[in-house]
Amino acid sequence: MRGTPQNTVDWTDPDGWIPDRLSGEDRDLARAIWQSSGKSVNPRHTYGHWLLCRRYKLIDESRDGILRLTEVGREFLHQERGDTEAFLDEREGMVKLLAMVADIGPTRAGGLLAKWSEYLSRYSRFGTQSTFRDTLRRRLNNLLDRELIAREGTMYSITDNGIDYLQRLRREELRDGDEYGQLWELVKRQALSVREDLRAFLSSLDPFVFEHLVKRLLVEMDYQDVEVTTRSGDGGVDVVANIELGITRIREVIQAKRHKRTIQRKDLDALRGSLYRFNAVRGTIITTSKYSSGTAEAAFATGAAPITLIDGEKLIDLLVEYGIGVRKRTVEMLEFDRDAFSDLETDG
Repeated sequence: MRGTPQNTVDWTDPDGWIPDRLSGEDRDLARAIWQSSGKSVNPRHTYGHWLLCRRYKLIDESRDGILRLTEVGREFLHQERGDTEAFLDEREGMVKLLAMVADIGPTRAGGLLAKWSEYLSRYSRFGTQSTFRDTLRRRLNNLLDRELIAREGTMYSITDNGIDYLQRLRREELRDGDEYGQLWELVKRQALSVREDLRAFLSSLDPFVFEHLVKRLLVEMDYQDVEVTTRSGDGGVDVVANIELGITRIREVIQAKRHKRTIQRKDLDALRGSLYRFNAVRGTIITTSKYSSGTAEAAFATGAAPITLIDGEKLIDLLVEYGIGVRKRTVEMLEFDRDAFSDLETDG
């Protein structure tokens, strides 16, 4: 049977690609996986899981082709954060990545990429930027699902569960010892304290000064021609700027609201109605407070100009990320590296 060309296969539709791309036992197996899972497990995505299970002997195949869980496999399934899970996490780089998030976070994924790429270059067969990014994305999602890290917007940070897990592992890679766990806890508490200081400072700013703070943030975010409008007659627009998206340069209007009250739908509608006055194609509202559910739903309404909503917590994330109102200090911590002496030869 002649199949559909490789580059046009819709791999999201197993009912279509299984009979088209497979035959014989491969087709029967793929169909069994798809149907017995209630059409929730796409056979296209099972090969990596199969390799993982066979590599670490989580399953065993008898001579008659029957698959059975091994003792290691049972321990992995039934003992959360047990010995097998910890072993796999270490071998697959999960422990290293979790420690990176603890050291660097809160951070975007991009802030982890350089160290993660260096780690994979030294200890794996991965060698391209695309595989570095893909493995980083997949492992971050894994840590998120297990609640070992948390994500606020685009920023990742370690959770209390993650700190406990690292401390229990007692790996030299993690700078074994209670002192390092205590250092993580101290850094985390300090970060929360700084966020509270920022929150209090923002709430006390004069509204016009807040507009200039927003201008400074936009400049740091690579917006161009950033201008604060006049105090009156701005139609609800406080800052106007240009941003390059790919090869396109677009005009954006920003409303800066230093408020305690929740921002309502009427505020969004007013900004959207002012876009034409500035030849803008999109807008942003930046506030120290929050948004009503109706406002969030209307922000990207079909057929309407998009309005990005940045609340108080996201604003603090951005200030921290771009170093506005905060200073990041590096603490150098020494650790003994026994492996550094492993290649020395002793005299007879």
